[in-house]
Amino acid sequence: MTEPVRVAYGLVRAASVFLSHLARRPLETVSAKAPDPPRASISSGLGIAAGIDNRCPVCQARFRGSRLCSRCGADLEPLMRLTVRAWQLRQSARQAVDTGDLGHAQRLAIEAEGTQNTDRGEALRLLAAWLR
Repeated sequence: MTEPVRVAYGLVRAASVFLSHLARRPLETVSAKAPDPPRASISSGLGIAAGIDNRCPVCQARFRGSRLCSRCGADLEPLMRLTVRAWQLRQSARQAVDTGDLGHAQRLAIEAEGTQNTDRGEALRLLAAWLR
């Protein structure tokens, strides 16, 4: 391996590790069946804790980790599912960068940004495009 290639590979690994540590969260799953209690928690990792300011599309109240909006009662489960899906896509993109599959990483990052646009997701998309 030539010196420039070795340096580039080291940079890719360092950037991948850095991004992975920045956004590492435990994988949250959402039940396919809606929980019986109206305020049952779907995911404590959503919202501000995950670095994402999710808001109710009806009244703009912040997510409180509940399937129903705490202010207006709107069903937030579909939006929470999209948030989880976007996180999973970004996590897969980080892993693809880590393994050197930059084309796949870029496609995953673009799909994640199409699902939910975030600052970290955009940074990951730009990194994958730059490395490619």
